Parts: sequence; structure tokens; C-alpha cells
Amino acid sequence: MYLVGKVLKPQGIKGEVKAQVITSIPEHFTELKQLYINEDDRWQALLVESVRLTGRFVYIKFAGIHSRNEAEKLRDRELFIEQNDLLPLENDAFYIHDLIGLNVENESGQRLGTITDVESYPANDVYVVSSAGGDEYLIPAIIDVVLHVDLQTRKMVIREMEGLLDRRSLK
Repeated sequence: MYLVGKVLKPQGIKGEVKAQVITSIPEHFTELKQLYINEDDRWQALLVESVRLTGRFVYIKFAGIHSRNEAEKLRDRELFIEQNDLLPLENDAFYIHDLIGLNVENESGQRLGTITDVESYPANDVYVVSSAGGDEYLIPAIIDVVLHVDLQTRKMVIREMEGLLDRRSLK
């Protein structure tokens, strides 16, 4: 299951909820037939009746939720989708969950570490690469640096540029 949103509060009196979008593709919500919440370590499907997008928020009406009181029970609940509901991406785009754990090497084949996080910034994303020795590198997700990503072999090859591998010590 993949996190795509979080219910913030009920909206109106007919069971609609306002949710924060936690995905880079908010339009995805308009195509979903169901979302999931985790209820006591079990997944519960919520059938989507209607969706309205407004920036980083989405208003959702679920089947079977007909009042503000019923919608209130969903407050602060995280919303998930199944893997088969993920939209296909362009060739040079990746889901963050696919990048976490990739081994990162330079052009010479020297292993630098593993991607442990992806930080989003206005200009571009940055891959956080942690080495076995406890150092951390910040690799910009730009075409001049990232030469190749192979999800099958779980490897990313980068071009080293001056100052790129300055370490951010974790010790």
C-alpha cells in the first residue's frame, strides 16, 4: 500500500471529507475508485463516489458515509492506494519508494552508498545517500549528475562533480 493523502476534517454535512494530498500527482485522485485506511492492522476499502481537487487539497465523498458525524470518524486517517493503482510514469521519472534502497556508484563503479531518503526542493529533488562508513551525501536529481537508474539491478550511476561528494557526517 502507498500513502497518497490524509483526511484533515469533515466538509459540510453530507459526509464529504477534506484531505491533504501527499503525492506529486494530485490529479491521480480523480481516477481512483477506492482508497484504503488501516483499521486495527487490517486494510479497509472506502469506495470513492466523487472527488474535487483544489491545489494541495482534495474533497472526497465516500460511499456509505452520509453525515458529518460519520465523516468525523475518518479525521486524521491516512489514505492509501494499492500498487496496481499507481499511475505509470515517464521513462525518466520514478516513484520515491522505488528509489529508496538503490545502490549508488560513480562512473568508475566505486560504491558510494545507498539511497535512504529523497528530499524535495523547488528546483529539484535531492537523493540522500548513506555510506557504510556513516557518511551522508546529497545528490541532486538532475540529468548532469544522475547518468543511469536501473530498478532491475537496484543501481544508480552518478557523475561526480567538484564538491558533490562533500560529506555530511552522521557521526
